[in-house]
Amino acid sequence: MKIDKKIMTIAGLDYAVSIWGSGKIIFALHGFSESSSTWQKLSLTGYEIVAIDLLGHGSSAKPDTLAPYKLDQVLSDLHLLFTQFADGKPFSLLGYSMGGRLALRYCLAYPSAPVEKLILESTGPGIFSISDREKRQFTDEELAQKILLNGSEWFANFWGNLSLFNSQKKLSVRIQKEIWQRRANNSPLALAQTLRGTGQGQLDYIGDKISLVNPEILYLSGDLDEKYSNIAKEIFAPNSNVTWIPVAGSGHNIHLENPSLYQKILEEFLA
Repeated sequence: MKIDKKIMTIAGLDYAVSIWGSGKIIFALHGFSESSSTWQKLSLTGYEIVAIDLLGHGSSAKPDTLAPYKLDQVLSDLHLLFTQFADGKPFSLLGYSMGGRLALRYCLAYPSAPVEKLILESTGPGIFSISDREKRQFTDEELAQKILLNGSEWFANFWGNLSLFNSQKKLSVRIQKEIWQRRANNSPLALAQTLRGTGQGQLDYIGDKISLVNPEILYLSGDLDEKYSNIAKEIFAPNSNVTWIPVAGSGHNIHLENPSLYQKILEEFLA
């Protein structure tokens, strides 16, 4: 599969994108500490996949200051990138975990954007309780300080051992090493600023606004991922604009743990 790579300069910051396939455009947004290469096993008939290295990740810009990592600025940059690349054509969005949080909030912040369909994988609507959000801000800042002190390899080991990713231990050694390397390749400061700018403690709760999202939503959760399966069932699935599909035998990262079924589900939804 031929992958084209290009740099798009948005608001003075360089965003790295990887492009493959042909047809309608679907922008793919990865999770925290990952990069666009997480999507490279995905091929969708009739679609051009445009996988973006989010700010502070992969080969995209890694500014030192906090302001570019704040939600409003990140969404504004993505809007300019989508608009510049799509050049008036409609497009779809695919987001995993942190990427899903951004994609969902993008659709609410830019309701007139020509988004045809929205695919969310293992993502949440934010933390409902203000006190719980404040606690998450505190724990995210603690983690940011530890990353700055101990470095990216320490972080890769710590993050990979979270119970959320237990199901990834069944993946091949090669794929596990690829995931670890993507995490370890990150800049400690960029990871810290991402947590401070768009960490879950920084984001308002939008679970009551899912019905206002214009594009049809597909929500995927792994049945081994209890937390996000409950979020899907209780918050997303009750909305008429959402189709929820629980994926058997998968955890938090479905597109790596069950890629063939993941691709089949996406192609059926997009068709």
